Amino acid sequence: AAAAPEVPGDFFELVREARRLDSLGHPGDGPLWARIAEAVDAEGHVHDERLGPEGRLRAELAEQRAFDLRTRDLDREACAAMTEAAALFEGAGMVWDALVARSLALAWTARPGAGDGAPDDAGSSGRAAVRAGLEALAREAEALLAAGTDVGAAYDVPGADGDVAGTGPGSLAARRYLAVRYAVVYAAFHEALEELPELSAGTREWFEAATGALRSESVRLSAAHQAAAALEFTANIDLRLGETERAEQGLRTMLEELATGAPERPWKGNTPRAVLAQVLLARGRYEEAVELLHQAIALTVRHGDKAFPLAHTYSLLGHAASHTGDTTGAVRHFSEAADRFDRDGEHDHAADVRLQLADLLRRGGRAAEAVAVLESVAADGGSLDPRLLAQARLSLARGLRELEEHLAAAEEFLRLADSAAAWGGEGEAVLTSVASEAAVALATADRWDAARAAYDRAVATHAQAPNPSVITQMMREFARLTQAARGAEGAEAALAHLAEADAVCAAAPPDAEEFARWFEHGSIRYRRALVLADAGRFTEALAESEASVAAHEEGGQHGEEPRAEAVRIAALIEHNGLERTEAAAARLAAGAARCEQRGLPDAARVLEGIRR
Repeated sequence: AAAAPEVPGDFFELVREARRLDSLGHPGDGPLWARIAEAVDAEGHVHDERLGPEGRLRAELAEQRAFDLRTRDLDREACAAMTEAAALFEGAGMVWDALVARSLALAWTARPGAGDGAPDDAGSSGRAAVRAGLEALAREAEALLAAGTDVGAAYDVPGADGDVAGTGPGSLAARRYLAVRYAVVYAAFHEALEELPELSAGTREWFEAATGALRSESVRLSAAHQAAAALEFTANIDLRLGETERAEQGLRTMLEELATGAPERPWKGNTPRAVLAQVLLARGRYEEAVELLHQAIALTVRHGDKAFPLAHTYSLLGHAASHTGDTTGAVRHFSEAADRFDRDGEHDHAADVRLQLADLLRRGGRAAEAVAVLESVAADGGSLDPRLLAQARLSLARGLRELEEHLAAAEEFLRLADSAAAWGGEGEAVLTSVASEAAVALATADRWDAARAAYDRAVATHAQAPNPSVITQMMREFARLTQAARGAEGAEAALAHLAEADAVCAAAPPDAEEFARWFEHGSIRYRRALVLADAGRFTEALAESEASVAAHEEGGQHGEEPRAEAVRIAALIEHNGLERTEAAAARLAAGAARCEQRGLPDAARVLEGIRR
């Protein structure tokens, strides 16, 4: 199979090779056309007549410039360059190439923001104009082919590659005709994308007619790669409509047809392999996805395809590898993806991938490495989207907390809180959460004055943007930390925090998001029981622990595990504090039996172990 092409030194051979690669649709022809453009633009350049008309070469260069602009998502500029190419081809008497260029220039306007008169600029009238224009160009191409119009004398040059003359299967005229058909499908596809998730009857009909015509005509004219392209467009629409099984089948059929009908164009399977891998990822077939992504990457590198999104593909491969248990490979692939995004100037994408990498490292028990990755993102944050940087700082703060670097964690939480405060209303909910976490981190680091200030800030923000579950968790943590720092002497202060938590619960509206009242009540009473027991107030502590058990019962199966823990504490208070050994043993036996019935064997063993 063909590989990434070399760049000939001789100008005549350079142009011949570039044209040969272009006729195959080889993705690695870009460097050759770039060298040609440099030579043609150089002072003193004299056209070599053996290459055919000079107008043809200049038209080809304009066409290649348009393709290059398209790969960089510069749609308006690409449309303008392709329109220029059409005029140059027309001037050189190359009617087929001019027709293809006009078709592509018009089809590209179907993408939003592509140019004046694009659908997003002109609404339904713009879309109708694009559709009508392309259908007219397709009829013109069909008439030219029927009339036996071949590509003309411009292609009558020494060493011309492949079948040039005529209009039959394999001829250049047939290939140009199918390129016009392809342009129609491209526009219909993008019009469909604009309407999704619902497709109007008219758009669906146009898309199906366009893909059907491309496929049937490609089969008739022996162009397997174009017939396969129709399947790819259809599979992509099926995928977006949620028809994953049909999309998978279409992509597999496409790859089979390319392998048997167009083996000289192996790179044509790169994008469908990547798309099929995404389908398989979504369906949990990770090993197959990994294999397809490795194939796509290998073919891309081998053939020098600069337009293929390697960074995104490495990111997908990282996800797939992580699901197969290949953490080492996943780390390598995520790292490669991030580096490539950075080289492409897509720093937000690079940061997002590094956040995923850090999460993978953290879940794999490599917290220090995860923090190092997050620190690199935060350090380069000046060019990032503020929300993405905020997510990086939040993950970094939590990672530092996991490493028990509480003061450093608090500093990151506070930086994030200051950033959130600057966002206005939408930052208030974030500020409540972050200020709460900062307060707990500062208290854990024994910076109580700063911790109290952060605590008060969180409570004040909660009044503006309620987040009761976050605030009550902070208050429970302050009760725990106060108890740990001051022992029995801190009991009243700890109980005051829990009273504040009760007040927050009482004020929370019934429909508060992510707020399970049974859990909050049970957790506050559990903590109060521990504080009271530590202060020697065992009768009150037992009552609170029993209230915690009752609250967690309201949570159904979700409450069974914390209920078992409350039973454990109640039994310990009863045995150690109140010296009611038999009652404590009975409580533990009943609790263990309940855990066995509710499918919590580990909790049952804990309770039974204490009883014995």
